[in-house]
Amino acid sequence: MKRPLPLANFAIIIITALLATGNVSGQAALPGVSQDRSAIITDTLSVNFAQKIKLYPVPVSSDLFIDNVANVTRIEIFDIMGNKHISEVCDNQDNLRISVSQLTRGMYFIRFTTPGATAIKRFTKE
Repeated sequence: MKRPLPLANFAIIIITALLATGNVSGQAALPGVSQDRSAIITDTLSVNFAQKIKLYPVPVSSDLFIDNVANVTRIEIFDIMGNKHISEVCDNQDNLRISVSQLTRGMYFIRFTTPGATAIKRFTKE
């Protein structure tokens, strides 16, 4: 007998699919995200880059602090539906503070773009 997937796993699958395709109920695709729905390919450079980035505090209430982003050129924050809420151009700062007080409670994804890699992390706004 097959066991059903726990709800948390189901949510992760849906969120991953949304981020991979960038399409949510007729919205435009996320720029820089592959439209290949058959696979999500992550290169080693992106994985190493994502592991070095530190977000705190999580959950966040007003200001999100980010460390180890010296080579990042752009930071974008999306809700779980793929709507972009914040987009900032970075200028070789290693540490950043982003005000997220205007965001409603919930889960968000933050995309870091460098000339050679892209990383996506998630955080919770309380």
